[in-house]
Amino acid sequence: MSDKKPNANSGKTTSKNANKKPTSGKVTKPLRPASAAKSGQTGSTAAKKSSGNRKAKLFDRLKKSEEQGAYTSVKNLKNKRGFLGKASGASSRGGFEQDKNRFRTIWVIALVVLGLLIARAYYLQVANAQFYQDKGDELITSVRTQKSYRGMITDRNNLPLAVSAPLATVSFSPHDYAREYYELKRIIITNPESPQLVARMQKRLDNMDLTTLAAAANISVTELKKVTAIDDSIDVTDEAAVKAALPSGAGSHYLPLLNKVTPEIAQSVSTLDFPGVYEKNFFQRYYPQPQPNSQLLGFMGQNVSDPEGGYEGRAGIERQYETELAGDDGKVLVLKDAKQNSLKEIKQIEPEIPGKDVALTIDSRLQYLLYKELEKAGRLQKARWSTGMIVDVQTGEVLALSTWPSFNSNNLNEMTGENQRNRALLDVFEPGSVMKPFTVAAALDSGKYTATTLIDTNPGSIRVRGYTIRDHNNLGRITMATLLQKSSNVASTKIALSLPADGITNMQKQFGFGSKTPLQFPGEGSGLVVTPKEKETSRRATVSYGYGLQVTLAQVAQAYSALAAGGVMHPLTLIKDDKPQPSKRIMAHEQAMSIVQMMESVTEPGGTAKGAAIDGYRVAGKTGTSRRINPKGGYYTDQYRNVFAGMAPASNPRLVGVMLIEDPRGQIYAGLTVAPVFHNVMKEALRLYNVPLDKPLKTEDL
Repeated sequence: MSDKKPNANSGKTTSKNANKKPTSGKVTKPLRPASAAKSGQTGSTAAKKSSGNRKAKLFDRLKKSEEQGAYTSVKNLKNKRGFLGKASGASSRGGFEQDKNRFRTIWVIALVVLGLLIARAYYLQVANAQFYQDKGDELITSVRTQKSYRGMITDRNNLPLAVSAPLATVSFSPHDYAREYYELKRIIITNPESPQLVARMQKRLDNMDLTTLAAAANISVTELKKVTAIDDSIDVTDEAAVKAALPSGAGSHYLPLLNKVTPEIAQSVSTLDFPGVYEKNFFQRYYPQPQPNSQLLGFMGQNVSDPEGGYEGRAGIERQYETELAGDDGKVLVLKDAKQNSLKEIKQIEPEIPGKDVALTIDSRLQYLLYKELEKAGRLQKARWSTGMIVDVQTGEVLALSTWPSFNSNNLNEMTGENQRNRALLDVFEPGSVMKPFTVAAALDSGKYTATTLIDTNPGSIRVRGYTIRDHNNLGRITMATLLQKSSNVASTKIALSLPADGITNMQKQFGFGSKTPLQFPGEGSGLVVTPKEKETSRRATVSYGYGLQVTLAQVAQAYSALAAGGVMHPLTLIKDDKPQPSKRIMAHEQAMSIVQMMESVTEPGGTAKGAAIDGYRVAGKTGTSRRINPKGGYYTDQYRNVFAGMAPASNPRLVGVMLIEDPRGQIYAGLTVAPVFHNVMKEALRLYNVPLDKPLKTEDL
């Protein structure tokens, strides 16, 4: 203990120190004055004085707290400012101005947030609603194309030549099956507290027995188990293990079960509602009479611009009338699940419009008969190919049009670049002597010649510009009928040289040569007829007997039909219901019929086509035997082309038939190779159409 007296200023010092700010942020309890403790004053006067001082100090401190607010950090009191510059901190009683400002702040913030929410809702539900609606629809819906039924192609008697048969292909995805299998097992294992859910999943799992699928699809169950490769030992709750166990590689997503079967057969598998089994329905084009019609009808090919791999007509009538036959596909909005499988149809977006049927003028009976005769002659003569047409004289309708060799249009693997050509319409050639009737027509039309005019062919040849034109023998002075009967090149040349330079070619063009026929068949040839100049005497001579120009067989058929119709051109047509094009007269009726009568002698004894004659009918026609062009220049000396064009009955022609055999190796003359084809086909055609006889039948002496 110290003997020093207490300092008189000790009380003041204590009071002064009490007003100083603490150096720490803690509120400390005021200490007892050290002087008083040391002095050991115990008197009541000193105690009262000390107690009074403490009360005064406490009162001052409470008063200052009410004015400034309570604080927890003395150190930061000077720097800690409240809202709008006022002191901050919680007050035991609070202040009205401070609460009002706080209330306003909270409401401003709430209104701003509410405005943002309203703006966002407007953007999503009003301003950009369609965009998000479309995005949502993409997740749960899809647009499925509904293939339209392709129209039929029929003959003139409504017998089907091309039909679309509904077929289905059923496939199996081992990957999808295994994924569903493991998922059901996972649900069963992880949900023991839900017995009803487990029972449903177990029932679905039991229905996934591969034996049932194998029996319905008539496939080995061993093969199905092999491709699915189910592993019951893996932990199905381990996602990585399940993913590794799923089938992968070739065939893991597609295994055909039933390929191109009828919907009834496919239904036996699709109705199982088996996981991983998918059915695709489509229409398969089918041709009941393929070979005779393949080049005419054409074939179907895949449309590369169609994302679903649709088919379209690629040749022939299928291509020419693609728009009418195809119709318009429909579009259906369907609901789909998480695996992109269609669940149900929601609505029809665009209606399906079936294709229209196209009725041809073709008679399938004649078509078959023509093809078989062309095939028979082609094989017998070892020819490159043969083709032919039959036309109704009165209407211009094509009753038959076929080419051999052909292919099975139900199996395009048989098709080649050669056998798919419609030779009668696409190929051009030098026709030879079948053009001589039109040389006679030019002569009669000029007024310089009549049917009885004699033409001197002595000595059986003629020299033109260094070239010698010959007949088979010296015919002497002959009429127009003999010109056609004996097929005189010399007489034709003399007629051509006696007429203006364009006299022959103008008549040929008038009969349709050098221009495409009204058939407008895809790829049809137009031929070539060049008008010679005055000094081109050799060309003027050759075009008169069928050289130096190019024609199609269809043009020959159309021109002979015009002669048979008495000089009236009826444009060719292949479509029965089409509005016929207007006919036009190209020469006088008397002149045309006189040429027909002249051509009768061709099929009579002494003519070049006795094999074309038909018992009971007068037949008129003309043969053409021409040399084939050598690509290296000139003509082959051992390769020929045989053509015969004829009509019956000659007294009132009803049908025209034109046949061609390319490069026959058995015989070289048209009267021996192609005239018999005309005979066999036309004989049956006249019978089928009940055409009356115009000549007595031959009778054999008993």
